[in-house]
Amino acid sequence: MMNQILYYYRTLKRNIKAFGFLQTFIYALFRMHPVWFSMVVQRLNVSGSSHPSLGDIDYKPGMDSVLHYQSWQEYGGTEMPKKSKDKRPCYIWFVPDWENVWGGGHYTLFRFAQQIGVSRNARQIIFVYHNLRHETPDALQLTLDGAIKDCMLEVVVDPKQLPACDAALATTWQSAYWARAFPFAKKKFYFMQDYESLFYAHGTASMQANNSYEFGFTGITGGQWLKSQYISHGGVAQNYLFAADKNIFYPAQKDAAVRPHVKRLFFYGRPSTERRCFELGMTSLSLIAKEFPDVEIVIAGLKLNNPPPFPATLMGNMPLADTGELYRTCDLGLAFSGTNLSYLPVELMACGVPVITNRGPHVEWHCKHNENAYLAEPTPEAVLEAFRELYNSQELRQKLASGGVATMKNISWQDEIEKVAKWIDQNLTEQDLAA
Repeated sequence: MMNQILYYYRTLKRNIKAFGFLQTFIYALFRMHPVWFSMVVQRLNVSGSSHPSLGDIDYKPGMDSVLHYQSWQEYGGTEMPKKSKDKRPCYIWFVPDWENVWGGGHYTLFRFAQQIGVSRNARQIIFVYHNLRHETPDALQLTLDGAIKDCMLEVVVDPKQLPACDAALATTWQSAYWARAFPFAKKKFYFMQDYESLFYAHGTASMQANNSYEFGFTGITGGQWLKSQYISHGGVAQNYLFAADKNIFYPAQKDAAVRPHVKRLFFYGRPSTERRCFELGMTSLSLIAKEFPDVEIVIAGLKLNNPPPFPATLMGNMPLADTGELYRTCDLGLAFSGTNLSYLPVELMACGVPVITNRGPHVEWHCKHNENAYLAEPTPEAVLEAFRELYNSQELRQKLASGGVATMKNISWQDEIEKVAKWIDQNLTEQDLAA
């Protein structure tokens, strides 16, 4: 309790120093009573308000984020594609720039691009659309070369340098608008890893994301739930299953035997990623820490600016190659998904770690309650009860650990990527026959 009071006191003091008492007070009102606060703002008629915190809202960044139906030339491209002497098949992946090459979404698509390039002897271009931070592709290329063995991916940041291609692949809803405008592709695909319209409150961004699913691209989706979402927008898709790198993620014991007692609990904590339900996790951990003070809580995923209100070991943002070793030291894993399943439950399963996650069709296409995971309702009390049950039952922990390892045993990235490669081949062949 005292740690929580100190945490909130320090936060309040820091916010007052940074933003002033009035702004901090207004923000506190909004956090405590968001509906009431919104009604007051509407009644004040914000557009005509003289209050600086309500009336002087800079709306221009929001306008700048709205995407248009533009021509390729308006996106900075040329009327004719860049001439190329490379006669191999060419794939262009429309990708946002990155700070962490190991990020789940980025590394997955790089993994796909690399293996498809090798198996099909195809040129693989990673086009960083809407590039604002990198004058040249050199820094991005360097990170790819360091992360992928014998990397054959080619980074391009200038749309004028793009050649004609066999396949153009959108990888985010924003990139889909760029890919839509690109006129030099035989066929366009949507490499869809999450239902991104759920990343936002229902408004401009969510509607523009949903709109991108109706561009007529051929879908490639992460998992069966996402495939059903894409089909609901009138598209066709092939899904792949989530695999785990077997060189990194494997059980500590061959038979995935769990330890007799729970001593270490892992939590995937990313406060910057709302769909990973950081607040639910931290509130649940507060209850767990209080009832089970003997259990070490380990948090990784992002460096936390403020310490938790309970004792914890903070690992920050870790390279993918180091995570398997960490997971094998843990007796339980806690990872939530508000939208499509994250890779954390998958990788924990592959390491023989019993997983606690949340319910929902976006999770249950892979996680099965009391078979390979414990699916809890999204309340701290339900998560605490899940932890309590697993803490007290070595038999249940063993059942979930064995079920998780069995689920992951026959799923490999090589097989899943080859399935996607054949899907692309099939659609490109059909495109050639129709031409």
